[in-house]
Amino acid sequence: MATETIGESASTVTPAGLAALKSHYRSGVDDLSAEFFAPCLREARLYRRAAGYFSSTALLTWMEALPRLVQGDDVQVLLIAAPELNPQDKAVLRELAADERRAEYRRMVVERILEEIVVLAENPADDGARARIFAWLVANGRLDIRFAFATHIEAPGIFHEKMGVFDFADEARVAFTGSANETLGGHRLNYESIDVYRSWVVGDAERVGTKVAQFDEAWENEAEGLDVERPGAETVARLRARAPRKLPRGRGSRSREGSEDRRWRHQEEAVEAFLKKGAGVLEMATGTGKTRTTLKILQRLIDSGELKGAVVATDGTDLLDQWAAELDGWTLRSKRPWLVYRQYERHREMGEFALGTDGGILVISRAQLPKALRRIPRGAMGNMVVVHDEVHGLGVPSLVGSLKGRHRPFGWRLGLSATPERSYDEDGNRFILVEVGPTVYEFPLEAAIARGVLSEFDYAPLPYELTDGDRKRISGVYARRAARKREGDPMSNEEFWNELAKVYKTAEMKPVVFAKYLEDHADLLRDCIIFVETKEYGNGLLEALHGHTTRYRTYYAEDDREHLEEFARREIDCLVTCHRISQGIDLRSLRTVVLFASARSKLETIQRIGRCLRVDPDSPAKRALVVDFVRDAGPDSGGDQIPSADEERREWLASLSRVRRTEDA
Repeated sequence: MATETIGESASTVTPAGLAALKSHYRSGVDDLSAEFFAPCLREARLYRRAAGYFSSTALLTWMEALPRLVQGDDVQVLLIAAPELNPQDKAVLRELAADERRAEYRRMVVERILEEIVVLAENPADDGARARIFAWLVANGRLDIRFAFATHIEAPGIFHEKMGVFDFADEARVAFTGSANETLGGHRLNYESIDVYRSWVVGDAERVGTKVAQFDEAWENEAEGLDVERPGAETVARLRARAPRKLPRGRGSRSREGSEDRRWRHQEEAVEAFLKKGAGVLEMATGTGKTRTTLKILQRLIDSGELKGAVVATDGTDLLDQWAAELDGWTLRSKRPWLVYRQYERHREMGEFALGTDGGILVISRAQLPKALRRIPRGAMGNMVVVHDEVHGLGVPSLVGSLKGRHRPFGWRLGLSATPERSYDEDGNRFILVEVGPTVYEFPLEAAIARGVLSEFDYAPLPYELTDGDRKRISGVYARRAARKREGDPMSNEEFWNELAKVYKTAEMKPVVFAKYLEDHADLLRDCIIFVETKEYGNGLLEALHGHTTRYRTYYAEDDREHLEEFARREIDCLVTCHRISQGIDLRSLRTVVLFASARSKLETIQRIGRCLRVDPDSPAKRALVVDFVRDAGPDSGGDQIPSADEERREWLASLSRVRRTEDA
């Protein structure tokens, strides 16, 4: 029950549950989360917050700290945030002289952040679940957000005011100012402090009123030196369109993969197999939940009190972003949430992690791992796990030299891959075996399809022949090999086969054969990814595609990620790409993969067809299609072994396409 507070400036009552609030909180002495934010959020009816800068993922992480937004039905948050500006944004804003041009660019930055959340809302992974919750909050009026830009100086930095006001029943209010954010770091791990003013305390009412006035002035875009942008109506409409009618009870997007669904029991089997050994590789088909299995391993080790920190290493920004998002979601759901650090691309958080590894997970590009392992205290590694996703990437020669012997201090060493073995590289394979360990569990494609974890698929091998131009290029490869041998610098078998393979991957007749096939099968271009060897070869296919659809894009190294995001939200039907999305990207609506380029080893093929074999909850009857190009061995094969590789792949994929789901798998 609320109690009256006597005092000349106190005009309200103390809300129930807030009598213990103090005037100041500081990390190390106080638990800001449990002692201040949690009780205030539990009682508040309105929360006005100005909270520094945000990226799209930071915004979703911040939102996770406000459980009453989802659980209650009578609380609203008004948020003023500053968009995270990259160096290009800052440079453009400095160069634009006209106020209207600056304002236009600021609006574009705001739309970009929210558009990223719109895209994430289409993703079935954990970051997608958070994005859909965000969309639901906006659609239902629980969250209203505006973005602030400092304009009071010629070369503005960021809007960095950090203050908030909680409104409670009976006109009681609490205002605070200080450095803490509603994040795990702001509440518990960073060194933060806040000053608190309570409307029912003598002398505080005026300060509370000042903070309310300051916030409302900024909210209405009336504050000097500040420009506050509202999100555009079209972007808000797209968010609302992606909002679920009802919020899911669980936050995990893959709740179907729990213990109640026997199809996913392989994950628990893999957990037990790894924990029994403590080091080794989980060889699990693409789409069967290697990430989710890893999270279960982390949770088991944390629950046992053994694990204090973790390092997750892999290659490629897309895959690293996916890991960071999955780990963010997991830490927020965990009973003992940890802090996720990033060290790749523009993220530079390795130093912070190395200073205090307890309760931290570092997501890092493999190329930067040697530097990180030099900075992490060796004594701390005994209570840490190192995880290598797509572990075959660990065996590249540059890492063999720089990481030799560096994994041994870790208490646990985990490798993940659908196909961990490196082709033509016994040294790399031995290195992975020594540093990480042998395969301790297998769940191959055949088992996954039979159990219904992956989709059944049809296989369409398209026959093609070599042209005179192709044969001339093959002769050139043989000529170069002979010349190198004469010069005392012989080609290795791997180098020779790779050069030959490139000729077959870029065979001149394949586009002609594909164009003919499309005349009767143009519908395959919907929800389709076409893998090619080179950008030039891929661009040669565009004319054939244009005859059937304009809803296609390329996605090469220099192309904007927006192309992938457009594909993910199904605004385009078809992507033409090389290698960027062979690994780790979860696009469950994808139905067709076209393999203009296929490696002799199964590694790349498994990763690529795995993109379309993921089951789609929105399409239970989904049946995938793999289109391949195969040349039969004949008198012109030249003994180069490549035609036999085509035949081996055809036999293997044809066999896989005959696997059917069985009840007892």
